[in-house]
This record gives sequence, C-alpha cells and structure tokens, in this order.
Amino acid sequence: MNLQEYKTVENLSYLGFCDYLQKKYGISPVPYFTKNWNKNAKVSRTRDGLVVHHKYEDHAIMLGHPNWAQKNPYEWQLPENLVYCDYLEHLFLHILICETPSKDHNENEIVGIGGVINFLAPELNDLYSGWKTKLAWQAKCHERVIHDKDVYLLLLKRFKKNCSNYPLYTADCLYKSFNERYGLWKKEWNQDLFDEIEAL
Repeated sequence: MNLQEYKTVENLSYLGFCDYLQKKYGISPVPYFTKNWNKNAKVSRTRDGLVVHHKYEDHAIMLGHPNWAQKNPYEWQLPENLVYCDYLEHLFLHILICETPSKDHNENEIVGIGGVINFLAPELNDLYSGWKTKLAWQAKCHERVIHDKDVYLLLLKRFKKNCSNYPLYTADCLYKSFNERYGLWKKEWNQDLFDEIEAL
C-alpha cells in the first residue's frame, strides 16, 4: 500500500477495509485450516507478497494458530472470513482493530495490539533499518512494501495518537526488533528509525 492508496482508505472502518482488500486481491480458494486444524497449503499467497489476515481477529486473537483457533467457531476460518494483504495493509488492519475492537470480542483477550507490537512493527522496524531476509517467501513480502516507509511512519503516528490508551500499549512498545531473538539483527541497528518514530 503506497501513500496515495492509504489516503483513499484511511477513513474506512475495519470491516470496510476488509471488504476493500477482498475486492482488491480476491477471496481465498480454501479455508485457512482443514477440519483437522492443519493449515491449507493452498491458502498461501506469499509468492505475490501477500499474507493472510483473519477478519474475526477483532473478536479473537491468534486465529492463525491452531491451539487458539480451535477455541473459536470453525466458520471463522472459511474463505469469506480471510483477507489477503501486504505487510502495511496488515498493520493497518490491526490498528483499526485497536481503534474499534468488536464489542463481542472474547473475554480476557486484547484483540489487535499483539499483531502490532509483537510481530508487524518489530519486523518492519528491522526491514526499514536495512535487514535482509534469506527466506524467499518473506523477501517477496518485503519487496512489496520496502519503498513505502512513509506509509509505515504515518501508520505508527496514527497508532500512537489513537491507541495510546489501549491495553498493553506502553511508551516503548514500538521500539523492538523481531529478528534480534534469532541472532539475525540487533535492536540498536534500528535506532535511527526509532528516533523517527519518537518524533512522530
């Protein structure tokens, strides 16, 4: 998602943006999980630089992980409830959830924010600071967003402004590296980007 596109979708609701992305990329040909809770290989579109988001993640966390997914209706795994997106669109989806979580979300589950602060922002921090993956599928996903750092910073500015009172939000929640834990990167190599984020 580039800056021009973000400007056209920034005022959509969460479900409105889900619908927009389904029209943009199409619907999955298969459910995310089989009836036995194994991931369907045919659901993947990383060859196109896209990942899968579960529409019902405004109701429940970790719907792409079988142990968590099985606690919820199987219907949430059906093609019409899956959304293809690039990494920036995925980040925007999770920010929209934080802005307007479903009133019916699972008790004791804080929806949306884990995707932002534990996965998407840490990985994008590394990417926009120079980290290069050796995984072909991940490289495709990175190529799709590498030139749109301006959108990334706009999304983080929005997150800081609109979600700072959300549970689990802390002053330093965005200053992370995803790959440091694997010995592939160092958090301090992201410092220039962290300075930009702090100034937002």
